[in-house]
Amino acid sequence: MHLVAPVADARWSALAITTAVSAFAIGLTGQDADLDATSAWPWPAYRMAHVVAIIAVTTALVSSISPLSFVLRGSVGLVGLAALGAALFGGYLAWTLPFAWFTVTFFADSWLLAPTGSVVAAWSAVAFGVTGTTVYALIRSPLKQ
Repeated sequence: MHLVAPVADARWSALAITTAVSAFAIGLTGQDADLDATSAWPWPAYRMAHVVAIIAVTTALVSSISPLSFVLRGSVGLVGLAALGAALFGGYLAWTLPFAWFTVTFFADSWLLAPTGSVVAAWSAVAFGVTGTTVYALIRSPLKQ
């Protein structure tokens, strides 16, 4: 049985999730466009696997301080935002969307801080996750030149 330490304020858990996602999001694109173009594996599959890996690692790291469902929901939504940021701005700025969302959420509640059993929050996180991952998988990310 896995025991979770109580967290008085969900914002601390959301901050931990945001920090982990932001740290991993920088690696969502390569540094060389020519090298990226030579990949033998199809990019959409590689990108989806990368997103799933970030969700899994973030969830594993942060689930020791918060309930698993809270961490998984936050990871899916914030990684989706990071993937969207990578598709729009490149991996080096992919962290900006999750960080901006957390900053707004810190002062005004959103799905990120909703109670664990909230169905609306879960669907919102899934919507962000699916949208961000789809855009990231299908659109070639701009690389830092």
